[in-house]
Amino acid sequence: MNRRFVSVFLPLILIFSLVLPSCSASAAADSDSEKHRGIDVSVWQGDIDFEKVKNSGIEAVYIRAGEGSNIVDDRFEENYKAARDAGLEYGFYHYVTARSVDEAIAQADFFAGLIESKPYTMRAAMDFENLSGLSDDEAVKIAGAYLERLNERLGHTPAVYSDAYDAESVWKSNLTAYPLWVADYGVREPGDIGGWKDWSGFQYDDKGSVSGISGHVDLDYFKGAIFLTDKEKSATKKIRRSVAVDSDSCSCD
Repeated sequence: MNRRFVSVFLPLILIFSLVLPSCSASAAADSDSEKHRGIDVSVWQGDIDFEKVKNSGIEAVYIRAGEGSNIVDDRFEENYKAARDAGLEYGFYHYVTARSVDEAIAQADFFAGLIESKPYTMRAAMDFENLSGLSDDEAVKIAGAYLERLNERLGHTPAVYSDAYDAESVWKSNLTAYPLWVADYGVREPGDIGGWKDWSGFQYDDKGSVSGISGHVDLDYFKGAIFLTDKEKSATKKIRRSVAVDSDSCSCD
């Protein structure tokens, strides 16, 4: 090898070898903190044109599947199919009304039963915001039981939807193993979120306007941690196949 080449270019090669890993790490960090524009919807938004929603710049949508242990959102199936067909990232949330651990497990089973046969790319989310009549310890036990059961049934770590006050004062550091989707209006960033180091979803407005939706809609930002990993997508796919097999093998009178 030419000595002049070695003396001039070898140091440059060494410099680039040190810089490139640093750049890659920086890019990964930027990707993890990147905000994706989103909304969350339910029967209250009525008929939605998800093609217009996507064309307006919305990338992701959370769809309410149901409430409690027996209420299915009237627009659940319609919103799911339309969001999927529009090519949006989407996931499902469930409004929890449990007042005991047993009820929490039953409601997690109900939610899982609604969505386990469907493909989705965002974590199933627990919306447990009506805590009236419960002590903080009771609420934490109910939420913990619900999330554990949902994890078992769906094969991935679910997310927690909460306002900033409950995140800081009720959930504290008890549920931080689960990504946080936090509601805090009129601010650029959520306030104190308890034991969570960062938020994965941020609902920043409950009176937003988006093309394709008549009336108000919740506006959100979502980060990478709210989306399923490739490994988790594989797990949910296996569950869908298992559900399909069980359904096909069912002999009904």
